[in-house]
Amino acid sequence: MARPQPLLPVFYFALGIQLQLPELAASLYLLRDLQMDVATLAAFEATLILPWCLKPVFGLVSDTFPLCGRRRAPYIILGNLVLTATWTALAGSSNAATAQALLMLASTTTCGIDVMYDSLLVEAAQHEPDTDHGTIQSKCWGARAAGALVAALGGGLLLQVLTSRSVFGLCACVAAAVAVFAGGTLCVGRATHLPAAAATHVPRPSCGARVCAIYTAFRQPSLWRPALFVFLFAATPSSGDAMFAFLVRDLHFSPQTLGMLGFIRHGAMLLGTGLFQRCWRFTPYRRFFAVVVVVSALLGATPVVLVSHWNQQWGIPNAFFAAGDDLFLSVLGSIALMPCLVLAAKLCPPGVEASLYATFVSVLNFAGLVSGYGGALLTRAYGVTRDDFTHLVPLVLTCTASSLVALCALPLLPRGSVKELAHRTRTTELSSL
Repeated sequence: MARPQPLLPVFYFALGIQLQLPELAASLYLLRDLQMDVATLAAFEATLILPWCLKPVFGLVSDTFPLCGRRRAPYIILGNLVLTATWTALAGSSNAATAQALLMLASTTTCGIDVMYDSLLVEAAQHEPDTDHGTIQSKCWGARAAGALVAALGGGLLLQVLTSRSVFGLCACVAAAVAVFAGGTLCVGRATHLPAAAATHVPRPSCGARVCAIYTAFRQPSLWRPALFVFLFAATPSSGDAMFAFLVRDLHFSPQTLGMLGFIRHGAMLLGTGLFQRCWRFTPYRRFFAVVVVVSALLGATPVVLVSHWNQQWGIPNAFFAAGDDLFLSVLGSIALMPCLVLAAKLCPPGVEASLYATFVSVLNFAGLVSGYGGALLTRAYGVTRDDFTHLVPLVLTCTASSLVALCALPLLPRGSVKELAHRTRTTELSSL
């Protein structure tokens, strides 16, 4: 039986760097260099999520149309070459429309690469024994968080001495290095070096058959019900971009401080992944998410303290309070995602691993898109701009209160733990696929 690909966490580590390194540079570039207002920034950054809502398309393409006899490696290499060209072009661009188009292309290409990694991850996860379920996901997501950790800290430090466009040039170098590494590891040697049939020559189902298989799998209540719940929970409006503008324009946080906050945020995600693996992977769904919703609502209101400057009255520095806030919220967010991703991987039928897993994850990404647009509309409605944060407190409270709506959707969640549901579903329902 195939063993999980030992190099898979390495690629996830690189993906974490590729996702995080340009993030702060792009946000500062749009807000400061291009003078974009807060609501427009929130809407555009939400639009960057759009390709991630179309992950099933990338999955279907790679499942149906292998390149050079392989379904993953050539797409990984090609995607990184496109990223290299995109970041290089962005490093030399100063036009707002061109920059936005290139950022959208970079987001789309990175999404495609992410789908290829996820498909390899799913193939590896399906060979795990029930006693180790979720282990390969934890390793890979931990590696991704670790890469983002390094990039967040490094990106903030780099922006102290380099311009945003110079950082984009470094992103091009990273993409080129990943393309070379992928070519030297995934395309060299025997196909058995991959976790499963990444280079198989067994006849594959047609695209229509794959769509039918995905539809059949998603009819399982144990999959679509938790997916719908998490969508409702994650689709509530976000005040994140307004808070970012507040930190930059009102509190005058330096790129180094913002990078440190990103470092703490991704370190907390790494901690959350480990906590789920050790403490909560066997916790019943409904109990687990009931606690998550309530705690996230309570912690989601803490930015009010920072906006109102109460922390200064208590003798707590702004940066220190912001770091603590990011720490707890990121741990919680990481813990909330893990059970759904583990279940999705366990339920993927052979042959459509990339497509089904990408479909599930795209539901969560679509929730982020809705959340971003909702936040942009509320930001404009409350009159929060790059220079006026008078109504930022009610904006934060409105967004936080909306997350409690998810409590009404708790009955959507099936009873039992992730392990029980995966075992029951695979033995009774997927046998008919």
